[in-house]
Amino acid sequence: MSTLEKAKIRKWILMAVASDKSNKGVTIQHIKKFLDSKQDGLSNKPEMKLILKRLLETGHLKKKDGKFVIKKSKNKAPVKVTKRSKSPLRKTSQSIGRRPKSTSKKPSKIQEAMNEN
Repeated sequence: MSTLEKAKIRKWILMAVASDKSNKGVTIQHIKKFLDSKQDGLSNKPEMKLILKRLLETGHLKKKDGKFVIKKSKNKAPVKVTKRSKSPLRKTSQSIGRRPKSTSKKPSKIQEAMNEN
């Protein structure tokens, strides 16, 4: 069985468990029924049991009262995204080809008239 097929089965197992409206979990029979609805005979393949076991080991699923549930993460706080600062070398290389900006502003006509007096 190719890795693409294994990934598809893994996704379908997670979908079967996530489709449970009550948070009580789903039985192995429900998962097998869901897989067979996607592709005939898929639940009888030995890879299905290995994939299910691997999902339990990695923590994506857990068993609760003999049923499978999706393991919720305990980290409820939003992840803080840090903004990377730009490199000073990058800034200087970009400004080499540009004309420097004028720091003084051109005086308006009113200001010129006031300066003449």
